[in-house]
Formats: sequence, C-alpha cells, structure tokens
Amino acid sequence: MPKSKTAISIESSLLLETDKVAKELEIPRSQIVSNALMDYLNQYRNKQLLAKINAAYAGEPGPDDIEAMKIIRSHQKKQGKSEEWK
Repeated sequence: MPKSKTAISIESSLLLETDKVAKELEIPRSQIVSNALMDYLNQYRNKQLLAKINAAYAGEPGPDDIEAMKIIRSHQKKQGKSEEWK
C-alpha cells in the first residue's frame, strides 16, 4: 500500500511514550501510529455497524416475522414431544 507523509500535533508526553515503545519493540514510530489509527478506525466501523444492527432490531416484529416464529415454535413443540430424554 502506498504511504503518505503527514505532520500532526500531539501531546509531548504521548510522543515520548510512543518513541519509548517503538524503541522497545524495535519498530518505527510511524508503524505504531499507523497501527493505532487502523485499530481506532476498525472500532469506529464496528460501532457504526452495531448501531445499524440495533436499529434494525429495535422495532416490533412484522407480520412475516410473527408468522415465522409461530411455525418455528410449532416445529419445536413437535420435535420436543418425539424425543425422549435418556
């Protein structure tokens, strides 16, 4: 993947800690920053997806859903009666 250079402003203490960790791990500072940004963006996308899923299931079930649940329950009851516990 092509890389781009950028200049950012961050707190001095955060930069010092990043440099310390980079040295300990023997990796470039830019890799730590890149990994942190990827993690942050993945978490953001996951939260967005979860919000969409929750919104989709927030409402009451529709008529098709209710009918499907009745059929499923009916099959479950039939299956439960035909199986014996051992």
